[in-house]
Amino acid sequence: MSNNQSFQIDRSRPALVAIAVLMAAILTALDLRTASVGLPDLRGAFGLSFDEGSWLATFATAPQVLVAPCVAWMVAVFGVKRVLIGPTIVYSVISIVIPFFHDFGVLLSLHAVRAALLGIFVGATLMTAFRNLDRKYWIIALAFYVVRIPFAQNLGLYTAGSYSQTIGWQWLYWQDALIAPVIGVLVLFGAKSVTTDKGLLERADWGGMAILGVALTMLFVALDQGNRLDWLQSGFIVSMATASAFLLVVFLLNEHFVREPWAHISIFTRNVALGFLAIFSFMAASLSSSLLTPNFLIAVAHLRPEQIGSFSAPHAILLLVCATVGAVLLVRTVGPRVTLITGFSCFALSSWLGTSLTSLWSLPEFQSIVILQTIAEEVTFLAAVTTLFSNANPARATTLTAYVQVLRLIGPEIAATVMSTCIRQREQLHSYLIGLHVTDGTLGLDAAKRSMGTLANAVQREANVLAYIDGFWITFFAAILGLCAVALMAPSPHHPLTKHPG
Repeated sequence: MSNNQSFQIDRSRPALVAIAVLMAAILTALDLRTASVGLPDLRGAFGLSFDEGSWLATFATAPQVLVAPCVAWMVAVFGVKRVLIGPTIVYSVISIVIPFFHDFGVLLSLHAVRAALLGIFVGATLMTAFRNLDRKYWIIALAFYVVRIPFAQNLGLYTAGSYSQTIGWQWLYWQDALIAPVIGVLVLFGAKSVTTDKGLLERADWGGMAILGVALTMLFVALDQGNRLDWLQSGFIVSMATASAFLLVVFLLNEHFVREPWAHISIFTRNVALGFLAIFSFMAASLSSSLLTPNFLIAVAHLRPEQIGSFSAPHAILLLVCATVGAVLLVRTVGPRVTLITGFSCFALSSWLGTSLTSLWSLPEFQSIVILQTIAEEVTFLAAVTTLFSNANPARATTLTAYVQVLRLIGPEIAATVMSTCIRQREQLHSYLIGLHVTDGTLGLDAAKRSMGTLANAVQREANVLAYIDGFWITFFAAILGLCAVALMAPSPHHPLTKHPG
């Protein structure tokens, strides 16, 4: 068989590659979402303390940061089949056996290896799509890549809560063991077979990849544990943050002086830099749906995750059917800038509606907010990623993909950590301020004791409400920051991702 014939056979299965991209993206996002929501159930199942559960969550995520930035380079050198197929098998095996172990050290080790393998999946999806699909299908692949975020946020709440109440918490892991092998099979039969790029391998910037991965992993650990250990009051957090900053400086120097830089910062042209700012603004604005809404319903309305998920899961279907199609049409017809304006406007409106929050709010009051957020997440992120790739040099797609993976993992962690810290501190402040208006009554001692618990609960409830209102204002201004970033963007050049420049 000739090379041309082989090439045609490989190119005849773009549908398999597109499905693999969708499944890998959703698997990664769903795993992160269900793990965070289901952490209390996992602590009980494994017999872990609060601190041990916190470290388990960190070890289940941080290793992704270590490997994700270099995955695009690995795909360029070795091909997607060599990079993805083996890890899907190992990942499935680890996901199956984890529920049978209860030793804390073993659990940390298994979760760390599993997280490193998980970091390969999404990191490889973009390069897989660009290398195996015709250019006219790139926008569809990006839409599949983007859909993972709102889909996992909505469906993850339901699955994390319902598993523990029905078929068992073990399915938080076993669901991944069913999906990962399917991804491997789709890649095996759908992706092109390529030879190892020995030239690129010989010019590898091993030092740059190692330094950046370690620096970002240390930063992630500091962010993930900072709220629990009280930030600058912890020597561990200060040490990790300082070491991370030092290594980031070393990385920048390495990329400046090395002969073949792997991820030189010259990739950040005006529109690319503003595109990254828009993505970070999106990550902060989307906290209104991923953090504020579910946490309020759990803390104030006292609902279980599966109750919230049963309400929001239908909106995930709405997203897949309507918002994805609408986002693709907007990007292809009016361009990414107008699409970004539409998305950030939806975010701003939903956050503004959230500032009317009261302690009486429950699921029905959040319906319009959830719908706006669902539409905004798909529209905004697709347009932002399109802006990045349509303004970058195609020859440096590997570098751009590396930084996209960095922002994908570090950006949400920074945004969520800052928001959680603000919510905690604002709740304490509002509790104190409300307490100033509580005066001594004339009740007897017994009546005072009985009413003290009720009064304390009421003060805490209202303090929480005010803190979450402040959180919605933060997401509102994050959406405004995104609109400012769009206003500063220059028109994008013609690109296969969009028919309309700009």
